[in-house]
Amino acid sequence: MLQISTLPAPYHFVTVAAATMQALIYMTRHPDRVASFAFCNPFTGADPSRVAALEERAALAEREGMRKALAVTLDKSWPPDLGERAAYAAYRARYLAHDPVCFAALNRAIARPNVAHLAKEIRCPTMVVAGRFDQVRPPAASEQFARSIPGARFELIDAVHMMPAQAPAALLALLQDFLHGQTRSATQQRAG
Repeated sequence: MLQISTLPAPYHFVTVAAATMQALIYMTRHPDRVASFAFCNPFTGADPSRVAALEERAALAEREGMRKALAVTLDKSWPPDLGERAAYAAYRARYLAHDPVCFAALNRAIARPNVAHLAKEIRCPTMVVAGRFDQVRPPAASEQFARSIPGARFELIDAVHMMPAQAPAALLALLQDFLHGQTRSATQQRAG
């Protein structure tokens, strides 16, 4: 018999882009299960002026496939002249392997909800990391989001939108520092 064990709460969430929305919604349902947040190039919902662009991107991928959608998607999130060529090539290959119909559905799903207002409800340690070269979510937008969270830490690294693939070492160093700080703080609280 297969035995499945679960990790005990609370959890440390690390999100990239639109996963921020799901993490914030989870927080509203289970605030006691969230230990900390690290949001990388956070996306909390499309500005109404961007909804049409997301719809067009979805239609383009469905109609002409992922290769045709590169100019309006991957080229903005990771310009090919930034970072290691091998890492870019591997990420590009994974990107092209996406099902265009699923890609379109995802773009339509993130076009309308907006959970930015939930940032004010965050009561746990939070770090927001922006990529200096991110053309999808400019660093100023991530910094503004960080300012809306009480006590949030903001960091800017030399990275593009998909920083875990393009700048893993820089991101990992920040995450280790942030999460070790949470561990030390929890240990001190238990001892005190």
